[in-house]
Amino acid sequence: MTLVLSNEEIDQILTMEMALECVEACQHAVEAEEAINSPRVDTLAPTKFGDTEGVYSLKSMSGLWSAAGMAALRINSDVLIWPEVAGNIRRDRLASADGRWNGLMLLFSMETGAPVMICPDGYISRMRVGAANGLGARYLAREDSEEMALLGTGWQAGGQLMSHCAVRAIKEVRVFSPNPDNRERFCHEMANRVNAKLIPVESAEEAVTNADIVATGTNSMDPVHRTDWLKPGVHFSAVKVQEVDETFLDSVDRPFMFSKNPATTRPQLYKLPTVETPEGTDGWWFKRDEPLWDRIEELPQLLSGATQGRQNAEQTTAFVNNVGQGLQFTAVAHKVYQEAVTRGIGHELPTEWFTQDVHP
Repeated sequence: MTLVLSNEEIDQILTMEMALECVEACQHAVEAEEAINSPRVDTLAPTKFGDTEGVYSLKSMSGLWSAAGMAALRINSDVLIWPEVAGNIRRDRLASADGRWNGLMLLFSMETGAPVMICPDGYISRMRVGAANGLGARYLAREDSEEMALLGTGWQAGGQLMSHCAVRAIKEVRVFSPNPDNRERFCHEMANRVNAKLIPVESAEEAVTNADIVATGTNSMDPVHRTDWLKPGVHFSAVKVQEVDETFLDSVDRPFMFSKNPATTRPQLYKLPTVETPEGTDGWWFKRDEPLWDRIEELPQLLSGATQGRQNAEQTTAFVNNVGQGLQFTAVAHKVYQEAVTRGIGHELPTEWFTQDVHP
């Protein structure tokens, strides 16, 4: 039988502590050559949704973990647009499927090759992205960090809130996004998921003042972090490279990113026949021959102890989550699957619906 889970059922099962444990463990597995990632692939073409000119994106990423005996494939089928909001270019996915989004995750047995679980990717993705940034904070933020600024109130911002509060005893989080209604909604919805007091504020400056951790979880394609926010001892966290610029990152004492391995960066077609996306190839993350690139360290080496993190309480640190991994889905989904089977959560469908009796 193949287990089918909904996002709501996954939310009953998956905690941030589980996600942190899974994401850290799978990075150690990579170091031990027991796990592997395939590159993320974005296949893009111009499209039109109603009257909106956009870009169709078919995205896939996969990974396998031999010790767990599992492999996973994550697939997204999206219509993308890049609107300008509050002075920033943003990357948005349209809810083009009758007001919903399209994302699937398939978990396979490495013993039989058969699918053991099928589910939407949303909740698992939120938690595994949050866990990566949370691990950055666990190893880089000051242990006495109590105040946090969170810029962004979307889906990924929720993962950032939960992960940072899971690794540090955060007492207060000041939350900012340009839309006041979104700030209020976010603080109300997330209040019961963390122990910290959530306070919606009217500006980014108000949020970051006296913050020990400044985290961004936005869909902005323009830099969000600012050099004038760099104060001794503060840890900065970003969910993607576009949220920081070269000047900011070069001013940080100890900058980290998830991976500098070009095999796991994001290949994308930037020039399209009718729509030109703003995701060009001139960002700092392409400038591998400049001194900044040599200064940046990688998260897996930090986790293994091969690289030193914060060296004193006065240093500024930063973690940029520059690349997603199919292996993260494998690790987190495997844990969800085990828990769901143990607790009897989900719906079972005949595996023969997803296999075949012909030799392809």
